[in-house]
Amino acid sequence: MPLLTPSAVHIDQPLTNLTIAFNQEPSNFIADQVFPVVSVPKQSDKYYVYDKDASNRTGNVKKLAPRTEVERIGMGISSDSYYAEVYGLGADFSEQDIANEDTALEIRSQQAFDVVNQLKIHREQAFADTFFKAGVWGTEYTGVANADNDTAPEVTQWSDYTNSTPIVDITTARRAAFLKGGGFEMNTMVVDVETRDTLINHPDILARLNGGATVSNTALITNAKLAEIFEVENFFVMKAIQNTAAEGLAASNSFISSKKAMLVHGPKRAGMRTPAAGLTFCWDSIPSVSGMGITVESFSDDALKRQQIAEMIQVKMAYDMKVTGANLGVFFNSIVA
Repeated sequence: MPLLTPSAVHIDQPLTNLTIAFNQEPSNFIADQVFPVVSVPKQSDKYYVYDKDASNRTGNVKKLAPRTEVERIGMGISSDSYYAEVYGLGADFSEQDIANEDTALEIRSQQAFDVVNQLKIHREQAFADTFFKAGVWGTEYTGVANADNDTAPEVTQWSDYTNSTPIVDITTARRAAFLKGGGFEMNTMVVDVETRDTLINHPDILARLNGGATVSNTALITNAKLAEIFEVENFFVMKAIQNTAAEGLAASNSFISSKKAMLVHGPKRAGMRTPAAGLTFCWDSIPSVSGMGITVESFSDDALKRQQIAEMIQVKMAYDMKVTGANLGVFFNSIVA
């Protein structure tokens, strides 16, 4: 009599406690962290802006003689507006898909994750296109090879470990923006992965660690440590990636941005008389499940059933990213070779 084999006593089945998916980590996305998110009840509206130079102006205060009147000053007020565009993406499931689905697959839940991830990537691209680029901020530097004089608009690229001085560059930029912006600290620094990787191996950074760092005396350089070195409250790394290949072709993954750095003044929350380099206006009249107004809906109706579609999901978000204080930001372009 033949011996039993594994295939004779067991038919392979999908595991019910394990599946593998490839949605990016939430920490890769920074678009909803750098600037305050303002929830708004209407898709469009206006907001008031006070004269940014008025409160620091000197020369109006006078010594008063008895029974004389004080000097009077005026007030400059303007307005700006936002318009929250609605963005969306969806997916559907046929009656056969739902009927044949293995329990472990949870195709509706996973498809929702995929759709949300693509919307997050789109939002991150919008952040880069609005804030993380040249020509936006009041103070701007360009990285070049062997800059003769590290003052705006040129500095030596930080990948030049012999001649560049990233800590000095940031200190100089913070001081310039403090003056231009009316006395507000640049409390947030944003870089991309390539720039961060360049910084953590820079001799100037390693020298600032306790006791220094060498090949034999290594050190873990965290974002919190970089925030301390550059004297900012927040240090964000733009890590989200995008696949620009069409469906069915080999993946073409790349970072959304590279070789850049940015300093901005970003308060913890927006409010009355609160300056900010930028804001994101999120239209909250669409029910949302996150601070950036991401809405996930699932529905079925007769029109779908006539197409043998059992269920459809759609994900939407509505926002407008605005530069609200150009002089409260500094940008470094091509800062890595």
